Amino acid sequence: MSAGPLFEEAVAALEEAAAIQIQGQFSDPDDTSDVVSTSVTVTNTGAALGTFQARSGSEADYFEADGKLFLKADSDYWLTHDVFNPDGDAYPDHWVRVTQEQFGLDPGGVLAPPKLAESLRAQAPSDNAEAVEEKLDGVVVYRVDLAGGTAWITSEAPHTLVRMQIEELAPADGEGVASRIDASFAEVDTATVEQLYDDLVAYAEEELGSARDARLEVAWAEEELGGDCQTGGACTMIGKVKEISGATEGSILVRMDGSFTNDELGEKTCNTTGSLKAGGTLELSCSIDYALAPSPDPVTYQIEFKAKLSTRALSGDAREELVAALKEQREATLSGDAGEDADEGEEA
Repeated sequence: MSAGPLFEEAVAALEEAAAIQIQGQFSDPDDTSDVVSTSVTVTNTGAALGTFQARSGSEADYFEADGKLFLKADSDYWLTHDVFNPDGDAYPDHWVRVTQEQFGLDPGGVLAPPKLAESLRAQAPSDNAEAVEEKLDGVVVYRVDLAGGTAWITSEAPHTLVRMQIEELAPADGEGVASRIDASFAEVDTATVEQLYDDLVAYAEEELGSARDARLEVAWAEEELGGDCQTGGACTMIGKVKEISGATEGSILVRMDGSFTNDELGEKTCNTTGSLKAGGTLELSCSIDYALAPSPDPVTYQIEFKAKLSTRALSGDAREELVAALKEQREATLSGDAGEDADEGEEA
């Protein structure tokens, strides 16, 4: 059987799928020593929800929504990754935002059915290639040799993809993360798609408020905090932070939690959040007021300043926008209106 028409039929079916489930392994195309096992469901809008096997052997979760990728992994996973943020101790067993490059795979950008179909077409078999009949897991299928890998397709119509081994799977436009992938396909029913979107909306609404961000690295730019207190007990704290990852683009939300302490007056706290650009610096400040009453005999108090620096994955507005985007994508996927032109999320 001619491989070209068979392959195109299978890819066309993939392109029209509302969602696919992929189970297998991925790695860096240039370094296959660190192979990650994964099972993930990806919709035609690029929403993805899956699990992966960490180096420690434990199973971890990940999802991608509106172009934003989050992991929930144990401490062993984070110990093997070079991310040194002040709030790194909060990463284990909580959602943490990462880049697709850090993870090694862009599920929404590469595995969404229309995008995967486009990438596979770029590796289509030669014009005179023949499909070879063979058994895969005891089932008769057709093997099709591609320009950069192999695809297995059902032997009976309608012909659909069963498995792929791609040496370098990258977005068709060439921009983004490339991965070596060896994975099998499984059908996804409507109930699974509905549950995926329900889970992602729940995560965004209930769990991402405290999610941290490992995409960039932050640190104090100055060892000493600035600030002072005025007569009457109004105090301001100033901290200067910097981004030190070496990245040249992107930004990260940083939060300063400050505390003002005096043995007699007690402790008061404040916090503030700002957006820090890659390679940049940012001044953060927050204030409290002890509201001391005027006195004919003023007393001088020694106030101790302390501050803790941390990251946040999304602002409150960005979380609301993510929830709204997921609800729109859910409707588009279930109604069949989603496709190649589904928008990817903006950086936040």
